Amino acid sequence: MIEARSLICSKKVTIESVLQCLLGLRKLEVDVYSSLLEKAGTPDEISKRIGKSRSLVQRALQNLVSYGMAYRKPVMRTRGRAFEYAPVEKDEIKRNLRETLQTWTNNIEKAIDEW
Repeated sequence: MIEARSLICSKKVTIESVLQCLLGLRKLEVDVYSSLLEKAGTPDEISKRIGKSRSLVQRALQNLVSYGMAYRKPVMRTRGRAFEYAPVEKDEIKRNLRETLQTWTNNIEKAIDEW
């Protein structure tokens, strides 16, 4: 996770660093979300695309679902049960990031004022 100071002092702010700082995502979760934006998929498909183990990708997907950044839907299989994961639209994530940033900024301003 990137600390606020690193983000504030950085000359080049990337969306990856913003997601890590504001939402507390790990790099793997950012990579998995980026992969989902390109194409929805099962944990196996995503793990092959990003070159990480299925178990790591599965955990990252569960975290993204809990953060409201992805959702899963059942996939028809001849045997067993499987799920495909898809991203929540970027516009919704952008809205959430702006709200989080505004709340954070307001809290910092309040702390400064009360000092």
